[in-house]
Amino acid sequence: MTTNALQPSAATEPLKSTGVEANTTAVKADVTVVEADATAVEANAAAVEDAAETLQPAADSAPKKNLETAPVAEIKDDACTTVNPSVDSVASALEDSSIVDVPQSASAVVGTASTPESPREAERISRSLLSPVLSRSSSKAPATSHPLQNSGDSAGPSPAELASAILLKDSDTSRAFGSAAVLGSGESERTAFSPLQRNSTSPVSSGSMRGIHAEIAEVSDDEDSEDKQRRLFKAAELRRLQREQMAQNNNLSSEDIQIMRSGLSNAREYVTSSELRVLNGAFPDGLRGSLYLLGPGQLDIKYNVQRELEQATRVFTYGNIMDALPLLSKISFDPVSKTIVHRSRLIAKQAAGRIHMEHGVNTKVPGALYLTDTNQTVLSKFIPKAPHHASPEGECCSQGIELFMSLQGSSQTIVCTNHVGALQNIDPADLRPRSTVDFKSVNSAFKGALSCPHMQYDSNTREHFTVLQDVGFRSTTYSVVCISETQPEGYVVASFTAQASVLHSFAITQDYIIVPVYPYDSPLGGMSYRWSDSLLETLSFDHSRPVMFYIISREYRRVQCVYQAPSFFALHQINAVQESATDSVAIDMVTYDDDTVLRRMQIKELRKSSSAFPVPTGVVRRFQLNGITMEATKYVGSKGSLSLIPPAHSRIVRAERIELCCINPIVAARPYTFVYALGHSDTLRGQPTQSSVGAMYNCIVKLNMNDSSVEPLIWSRTHCFPSEPVFVPRNDTEDDGYVLSVFFDSMRITSCLVVLDAQTFNEVLIAQLPAAIPLSFGHAKFAI
Repeated sequence: MTTNALQPSAATEPLKSTGVEANTTAVKADVTVVEADATAVEANAAAVEDAAETLQPAADSAPKKNLETAPVAEIKDDACTTVNPSVDSVASALEDSSIVDVPQSASAVVGTASTPESPREAERISRSLLSPVLSRSSSKAPATSHPLQNSGDSAGPSPAELASAILLKDSDTSRAFGSAAVLGSGESERTAFSPLQRNSTSPVSSGSMRGIHAEIAEVSDDEDSEDKQRRLFKAAELRRLQREQMAQNNNLSSEDIQIMRSGLSNAREYVTSSELRVLNGAFPDGLRGSLYLLGPGQLDIKYNVQRELEQATRVFTYGNIMDALPLLSKISFDPVSKTIVHRSRLIAKQAAGRIHMEHGVNTKVPGALYLTDTNQTVLSKFIPKAPHHASPEGECCSQGIELFMSLQGSSQTIVCTNHVGALQNIDPADLRPRSTVDFKSVNSAFKGALSCPHMQYDSNTREHFTVLQDVGFRSTTYSVVCISETQPEGYVVASFTAQASVLHSFAITQDYIIVPVYPYDSPLGGMSYRWSDSLLETLSFDHSRPVMFYIISREYRRVQCVYQAPSFFALHQINAVQESATDSVAIDMVTYDDDTVLRRMQIKELRKSSSAFPVPTGVVRRFQLNGITMEATKYVGSKGSLSLIPPAHSRIVRAERIELCCINPIVAARPYTFVYALGHSDTLRGQPTQSSVGAMYNCIVKLNMNDSSVEPLIWSRTHCFPSEPVFVPRNDTEDDGYVLSVFFDSMRITSCLVVLDAQTFNEVLIAQLPAAIPLSFGHAKFAI
């Protein structure tokens, strides 16, 4: 006969009158029995059924949770937390019940040896027994609540909440005992299951859950460290057994569950709009417009292989996250009705269909992928390829997004781009792809198979700029092109010759276009490029050569001069400011020693639940290009000779390591102070990276670029990974506005929208999306 962890053992019977110590000993003895006998997991169901019978009168009178109409993400979380359906149903009944004092029910579920004489005694005993898990369960909200919702004022957790805590306990240390303080904000780092907390300077209402958390922490600290580690190990082992049984019941392997929790599984599209459920806070005052997010949507595509006697199914997986087929999401804010509406669409279904038919990627142009095995033979290169415009959803445009760009006779468009010159015309209302073209079809003078995926937009002249590369056998021709409302057919601003490079973005000011050319080598020159499908296999970074900054005049449409800087690599520019008094340009960039950041974007490595393969972050450097007019005179006089190249002076602006930055669009190409970016929370706090952090960025940070002594403000939640932040201004003050981001919660396997006050970094709102959006290195734009 097996003993259940939720039932009293025979050894605890003589200890009925010894109080809390005896009860604690009984629970520890029961957990030991569970560890010795794996069949105790199955016996849990019987104990919970007994608890259900005890709680039946209260549960019958309480509203029941309808799993058929519940959000998909919530059902997934329940499945990952418990094993048996009976456990799920009882946990739901406990959460939904309005029972105030049910001491017998709490005692029955917890498994104490005696029945408390009063509700207060039941709460005291249960709290002492469940102190390791109450840090999460005490913050649970009432009936129809969500772990991200505020719990409101409360005198304390009810016995029903205490009873449900044992069913919902988590083996992760950070959930059981809280986490470290947040730099510059004065608040503790929150888990996705904790209530909203303001900075320490904010008033705390009486009766809030913060007092309960402090009391629980005090109880937990009295526990011996060895006992704590032993208990956590036992809890982790129990959850491992539960996950294995859950996987068997749902035909899911442990690898499938790991992929889901990594945030890098295929996404679902929601082509019809649906209103988001607000979990925390209220609708942001005055926020109006739509947030467009572009990121990976399809990473794994199944295909069938016909064998002699059977048909097998295999899976093609993209190698680099930058190569995955995209998902475009739209989140609209209506200040009149105070509603938030979401819709999303997979915009490369026909490309996915070709992979299913061809068992891999058959690229149209060389270097169409960053780093992915196409699963094709050499003979596929001789098969004629269809052009970009063959189908609206036939091209993977997942690396850049432009709003209301003039394309094909209309400016009411959303344009998604990639690094091989494809432009996907998207309907901004329903996200339906209208067509896909390339730059050459826009203007025959636009030559080059490679393009910069991040176009630059000048809001004053309403011009979109980008850079094309025409890779030859010995050299590469760079062409800076422009498309505007007055000239929708576009024109070439200037051209120059340099070596081929991986160019992800560039910078513009009122008078200049600054194109950085990073040092790359190609072993066989253009021949290697012509025969390669992956760009990073063709080009190798050369640390011995400098970076060249080509300064192009927008007025004269020519190269004015060239500057050089020691070897580095960058993906994104933050801002470029032209200083008329000194006749110079200052460019702020997130810099790296080389292009490791791109090569670390391998999907198989990012799916591993370890931080041993983290995505790197860069350091913000400011490059000063002085005396442009004087240097332009020398350059033009020497007929473009590069024999005497002036240096680009650089300095580190902030030592914090960040990536995917944004600023207030009002200060673009103007002097600015604040930048908002992503980073690794442990690195920003100067702490060693924890194994539970994962590889992707897990926090949003606000930095003062003019005063490095100002501590950064950091927003983070445990096991949550935000996407690129977007700043939405509220008035003319630079940091008066909202910071928007969509984060993935790896514990609940869902995604949520977070809106932060840009000045204080307090949470204004959190709303749950209908399904998880994969982690990405993608981008977002806000349109009013």
